[in-house]
Amino acid sequence: MAVDIYQTGVSGLLAAQGQLATTGHNIANVNTEGYSRQRVEQVTTLPMYHGAQFYGTGTRVTDVTRMYQEYAFRDVLINNTEQAGAEALYNHLSFLDQSLTGVNKGIASSLDDMYKAINAVADNPGNLGNRDLMLSNAHDLTNHFNEFYSALDQEMVIKNRDIQSRADHVTTLANGIAELNQEIFNAGQNGSPNDLMDQRDRLIQELGKEVKVTTLKGDNGMVSVMLGGREPLVSGNQAYGMEVRPGSPDPQQTELYITQPGKPELATRLKGSLDLGGEMGALFHYRDQVLGPNLSDMGKVAIGIADAYNQVQKQGVDLNGEPGKNFFTDINDPQAQKSRFLSSNSNIDGSVTISDTSKLTGGEYTLKYYGGDYMLTDVTNGKTFAIDAADVDTSAAPEQTINLPDLGFSITLSEAPNTTDEMVIRPTRQGGVDLQVDLNSGDQIAASGTIMVAANKDNTGTGKVGVNLVEPTPPAAAIPTADYPLSVKVVDDGTAATPPVLVYEVYKADGTALGTALTPDAEGNITFGDVQMNIKGTPAEFDQFVVKQAKGSGNNSNALAFADIQNKKWLDNGKSTVTDSLNKTAVEIGGITKNQKIRAQAAEAAYNQSYDRMLATSGVNLDEEAANLLRFQQSYMASARVVTVASETMNTLLQIR
Repeated sequence: MAVDIYQTGVSGLLAAQGQLATTGHNIANVNTEGYSRQRVEQVTTLPMYHGAQFYGTGTRVTDVTRMYQEYAFRDVLINNTEQAGAEALYNHLSFLDQSLTGVNKGIASSLDDMYKAINAVADNPGNLGNRDLMLSNAHDLTNHFNEFYSALDQEMVIKNRDIQSRADHVTTLANGIAELNQEIFNAGQNGSPNDLMDQRDRLIQELGKEVKVTTLKGDNGMVSVMLGGREPLVSGNQAYGMEVRPGSPDPQQTELYITQPGKPELATRLKGSLDLGGEMGALFHYRDQVLGPNLSDMGKVAIGIADAYNQVQKQGVDLNGEPGKNFFTDINDPQAQKSRFLSSNSNIDGSVTISDTSKLTGGEYTLKYYGGDYMLTDVTNGKTFAIDAADVDTSAAPEQTINLPDLGFSITLSEAPNTTDEMVIRPTRQGGVDLQVDLNSGDQIAASGTIMVAANKDNTGTGKVGVNLVEPTPPAAAIPTADYPLSVKVVDDGTAATPPVLVYEVYKADGTALGTALTPDAEGNITFGDVQMNIKGTPAEFDQFVVKQAKGSGNNSNALAFADIQNKKWLDNGKSTVTDSLNKTAVEIGGITKNQKIRAQAAEAAYNQSYDRMLATSGVNLDEEAANLLRFQQSYMASARVVTVASETMNTLLQIR
């Protein structure tokens, strides 16, 4: 039995030695990121039968296992992706929110200064100093819009570089996981390569911060990694690459491709951001769903300002008696029209013409062709607009024109596209950079009106009217100079209603009727020829007004029309002034940023909770390991004593004569 005792002691000694080594390994890696606590699995050896009894022969180590729960790791992986993406998007939005706040202050200040200068011109239209000051403030205003566009355009360039860097990092991580898969497979033939599996899980977690991934564990110990559960990134010991290539139809809006191992020419395009998740998904969302639409929102305001000032400018004459020229660059400048249309087909040219700035939404759209019909889709909210073939103007074939009056623009294509073509419509994105002052000097400001209106001194009503020139709606035409002055009379419509229903009659200088039974619209406007009269207050029956051509280039009637722009609601379907629209954009970004901060905090709490739950199983507890160290040390010393007793017993037997 002495030999058996010796072997029993040696087995205990070896087992205790393994326990001490593993405990020491745990303690040494208490601060190692991604390390999972290890435990020695120990069982009894086969007993020996002797003298009608079974005697134990000691112990043996069967394995060294990781304290690891797959469901806990998956939970951490999911929450890690959510937390990384939410925090990254919040950081991006915070930058934009701060930038937009600063820009809004600058634009608001420039607008206030410009309105003050306009009022000064209205008070003294012949003063060149006031005119030059108004023009200088206009330049300041355009500079703010131009600088904001440049800042966000540069931000897009930076985000594209960041996307490239992260795509390279994803490829590096995928290669690392594939290499570890092979090492784990090789080492797995002789045991459990716990530390290698920890390294692989750490790389998977790091990959999960970049993009949303799912894992599939094979019977051979290798793990396959899928991007969003669809596209492979790692398959066994093969890693797929992630590449960034120019976008289509916008080369600046770069896109991702997954390339096959060793065959980069075989690539799968990840259309759009594909709900990538993680920090990469946050980058795509910020670039495509926030930066671009925000540029379009600000561009909408810039186009609205240019259009409003140009319309007023054209109604008047400048200090030299010349008809007013565009104050700002024409919103439908040919180059601007072309820049609003992008196509993946280089043979298709297109342009977008702004027809009504009040209807512009600041939206950006994709356009698809279906063999005659078209489908326009708002990229921000997904709203679709179906255009039937019958509604497409082909009178200038092969050109095709799509009129979208409810959206405030029209699209002209050089010819019918292919059904596979990708087209993007951005009516207002370039508005901020296209806003430029076209006048060279203050004397070109058309502060003087070409027509004016005066109320009859015997009027008994409280009506106050103003007039301006507008583009006549066919079949109406511009009123010839010889027909002025025009008489406008307030009369009963003849229905004998109580109170009487008042309508307006307009007569030329020779007494010929120009318009009868005219009724003001919801905004108090009546239009005859190319003259629009705005009526406020309550005119009385028999009241009269005279519309005549203004005399001299120093009157202020058109300057007053410039001043009216400050409070005129002509944006967002007549619901917003310039200031309202700017504030609306800033408030929307501020609200999105605040909500994203809450999401980021919630995602962080969820991640911490799942991580703590995983650590409860996988983490190293120094108090527990210290207790184990003492326990296994005592076991080692006791086993060593068993070996000593066995040796002494054998020596005693050998000394027997």
